[in-house]
Amino acid sequence: MKHLAIVLFLLWQGGEPPEAMTLARRAYDAARRGNLDAAAADLLEAARLAPRNALYRSALGGLYARQNKPEEAIKSFREAVRLEPGNTALKANLETLSLDYGAALARERRFRAGLQLARETAALSPASAKAHIMLGLFETRNQQNVRAVAAYRRALELAPESSDASVGLGIAQSAAGMLKESQDTFEAGLRRFPQDAMHRQAYGVLLVKLAEAGGAGTERAIEMLQSALALDPALAEAHYQLGSLALAREDHAAAASEFAAALGNGLDDSRIHYALARLLRRNGKTEEAAKHLRLFAERKAAEQDGRQP
Repeated sequence: MKHLAIVLFLLWQGGEPPEAMTLARRAYDAARRGNLDAAAADLLEAARLAPRNALYRSALGGLYARQNKPEEAIKSFREAVRLEPGNTALKANLETLSLDYGAALARERRFRAGLQLARETAALSPASAKAHIMLGLFETRNQQNVRAVAAYRRALELAPESSDASVGLGIAQSAAGMLKESQDTFEAGLRRFPQDAMHRQAYGVLLVKLAEAGGAGTERAIEMLQSALALDPALAEAHYQLGSLALAREDHAAAASEFAAALGNGLDDSRIHYALARLLRRNGKTEEAAKHLRLFAERKAAEQDGRQP
C-alpha cells in the first residue's frame, strides 16, 4: 500500500522518475556530511531527470550559495521561479541572493555585469524598492542617467521611507543634468531625513557643481559637506570635495589633510590620484606626483572599462 501511495504521488507530480528522488536523498545525505560537490552533482542529475520539479532547482541553488557560487545559485533559483512563478518563498530567496551579489559586483566595480543582474532582478521583482534601487545604482554607474532617474523614482514610490531611494534619485537627476530637480529632491530629503549624512554629502556635491557653473558661492557647499562629516566622519567623498575646494583656494595644508582622509576612508578612483598629483606638483614633490599620475591613468582606464582596477 505504501509503495502504491508513492507511485500515485509520483504520477501526480507528472511521472517523476524514482531515480530522481533517490539522487535527491543521496544529495541530502552528502550535504549533511559536508560533501557539497557530490551533493550538487546528484541534485543536478535529479533536476535533469525531473525537469519540472522546482524543489531540486531551489535546493541546488541553496547548495551553490553555500559554496559561494552566486551566479550558479541565482541561475538555479531563477529556474525554480520559472517552474513555480507563484512561489513567494522562492522569489524572496532569489531576490536576496541577487541583491547580495549586486552589492558584491558594485564593490568590485563590475558595473556592466551588475547592470545585467539588476535588470533581471527588477523584472522578476517589479514591486521591490530594493531591486529598483540596485537598478538605479548600476544605471548611474553605466552613465544611463535618465533611466536611473526612472528607477529611483519608482523605488521612492514603492518605499517613500527609503533614504537610499531619495538620495539615489537626487544623484541620478544631477548626473542627468536635471539640476533644479536634483536640488528639489535633496531639499525634500533633508526635511524628511535631517540626520542622514548621505543626503548632506550628495547635496554638497551638487552645490559644488552649481558653484562651478557660476550659480552660487561655495559657502553652502562647504557647510553641507562639513555637516555630513559631523554625522559620519568616514565619508570619503565629502573629504575629497572639501580637499578640492581647499586646493582651489591654494590652502595646501587643508587639501592634503582632506585628501589623506579620503584615501584613508577608501576612495581610490582616478579623481583622488589626479588631485594628489596636482597638489604634490605644486609643492615641488615631482616624484610623488608622478606616482599618482600613473595611478590616475590606471584607474581611469579601469573606470572606462567598467571593471575593477
